Amino acid sequence: MTARNGTRRRRPGLRSSSEDIDEVPRRGRPWRFFAVALTMPTLGSALGLDGGAIFQIAAVEDLGLDPKTIGLAFALGMLSVPIQILAARLPLWRACRNLQLFLLVAAVECAVLALLVGLDVVGGGFALIALAVTITAEINLSVLYAPSWQPLLNYGLASRERQWVNARARAAGGLVVAGAVLLYGSGGPVLRTAMFAVLGAVALLLAVAARGIPAPDRPVERDLDASLLEDRPTLSPAMRRIYLILAVAGLVTAWPLFLVYADKVLWPGANLGMLGAVQLGGSLLAAASWRSGHTNLGRYAWQASLVLLAATVALAVVRAPVDGTAEQTVTVVALALASAANFTILMAMLERAHRDVDETTSVRAMTLLDVVASTSMQVGLFVGGLLVSASIDRADWLLDPYRIWLVAGTAAVAVSLMSPTFRRTPTD
Repeated sequence: MTARNGTRRRRPGLRSSSEDIDEVPRRGRPWRFFAVALTMPTLGSALGLDGGAIFQIAAVEDLGLDPKTIGLAFALGMLSVPIQILAARLPLWRACRNLQLFLLVAAVECAVLALLVGLDVVGGGFALIALAVTITAEINLSVLYAPSWQPLLNYGLASRERQWVNARARAAGGLVVAGAVLLYGSGGPVLRTAMFAVLGAVALLLAVAARGIPAPDRPVERDLDASLLEDRPTLSPAMRRIYLILAVAGLVTAWPLFLVYADKVLWPGANLGMLGAVQLGGSLLAAASWRSGHTNLGRYAWQASLVLLAATVALAVVRAPVDGTAEQTVTVVALALASAANFTILMAMLERAHRDVDETTSVRAMTLLDVVASTSMQVGLFVGGLLVSASIDRADWLLDPYRIWLVAGTAAVAVSLMSPTFRRTPTD
């Protein structure tokens, strides 16, 4: 089969071990992708995506909203899942336009939040507009961004450049959002209003710059080959295994709640800011050190899962409450290793998925991947919260419910990555 631009399409899962991972030519400029990826963590934090820290500070301190109302608004973001599944049917040729529309809507949402904070709206109906903003932002992300971003990366960049954007931009973006959260938290009303306004302006500029991101031409029905219409691509068995791995990782691990667990059970009185920095630092270090030349991604992810399992077991044998220097050191080192291993597994699976799709399947495959990963994580967080609560009165147990869940979960992730076929393909 030949695409309309004259390049030959590759079928999912049919790449030979002798092929170079950069066989697909670069169609776009990496800096455009990098700029979007660098900004997205801070933009998401400001709009409350996945419980963004900047939005939480604004909601509590600037708008006077109570935690229960904020939590309900975050939970309502789950309403976007059915819409996102429908959005998986969107064609790739619309992806660039949808990305631009996402950024334009995000710019408007930042402007609304800047107005609310600047007018010192505290409590009441006007403050609830902020909750409508974060719910809309979650739907906007699910319908316009998620079905567009990774498919555009797959279409526009070669493998090495795509990994550079996914890993290095994530590391740099993590540092930017950390600095932005500190700046917002320590700033006054004027600075906070200005930060929302600046983020809105940046989103607007990115929407303009995104015009240069390549996407396939809109097909003309009379030009389509009849055989292409009959060839309805399906997702490969490897892609379905990736979904399984991500679902297991999200459902049976509760690492994002480790700080709450440490405060309530494992290490009362610990400096949670320090532990949070260690947890973030582990993932950022893994992102910054990611090598784009990896060929056997399945085996690499499996090796990372063994590191994750070892770190989890180390945390499981630490006596609670932690009080000695040796136990504190083991906890800190294990937490950093677990965070780095978690990122490595997710990054390897993301790139493994990219190598298994082409432009006929990328939107559907990558959108469903986002649905599986985010939904399983949200369910896993809910279960993890219950387990932390159940562990508070059982600190004298050798293994409390939360740590039992972590050990079982990381073991399940390692088992799901053990398939010899999945691990041995050199170029995946």
